Amino acid sequence: MTKNKKAAALPSAAQEILREQYSNDAAAQRNRVLEFLRQRGSISTIDARHLIDVMHPAARIMELRRAGHPIQTLWTHATTPEGGTHRVARYYLVHKVSEVAA
Repeated sequence: MTKNKKAAALPSAAQEILREQYSNDAAAQRNRVLEFLRQRGSISTIDARHLIDVMHPAARIMELRRAGHPIQTLWTHATTPEGGTHRVARYYLVHKVSEVAA
């Protein structure tokens, strides 16, 4: 599948994030993960790899946590686009009560 066809298959939010912040360096990947979490509330390991092109989501999440972002993990089972079922992490951005009330 070509890059354009692959990009056309992405949900619009992920497509926008990729277009605005594409680079393979760790900082750009952290920014993509954080932006996806802010827009969607959560992201799975599979989604991070396939939708926003982050190959090692756990490392980016660890770095975001160390930077002070409140992210929680829920373990679940999910099916990859290739058809395999795996135990994967789903990461949630935890909002503070003051943010929700505002």
